[in-house]
Amino acid sequence: MKVKLNRVLLSIVAPALATLFVAAASWSVPHDDERQHDASHRVAHLAKVLDLSEEQEAEVQTLLTSTLEASEADKSRLHVLKQQLLNEPGAFDAGSAQVTADEVGQITSRMVYRMASTYAAIYQLLDDEQRVEMQEMAEKMGERGGRRHGHPRFPF
Repeated sequence: MKVKLNRVLLSIVAPALATLFVAAASWSVPHDDERQHDASHRVAHLAKVLDLSEEQEAEVQTLLTSTLEASEADKSRLHVLKQQLLNEPGAFDAGSAQVTADEVGQITSRMVYRMASTYAAIYQLLDDEQRVEMQEMAEKMGERGGRRHGHPRFPF
């Protein structure tokens, strides 16, 4: 009976952990180009593509800087949690793994919400033409990001 219970638990927990590893990795692994994490680089790109006014550019800079700064601690924590889950597969404890996986989910949720909120705030700063252009950027990035990471990406 104990062997069956262990098999059932592993058949449920293993796929869930694999999914969480992929999700955590996609949010926590740095891109090859570190400029992707630099608010100034992202703002310059948006300013160029969307033809932002100086006022819009300054507000976008503030929004992105605060979002990226707020995400740094979460990214670090995700890295630690991922290492905890991967380090000792032979001493797997379903209870502690579930607690760790739940924390990964909470952090990931918080980061996605933060990015969506920033995206919405930036969108509100734009005029109609800029909004159309930003939506097109989001669609293009979503197509590329969807193939690479299995999730949509924000256009900044």
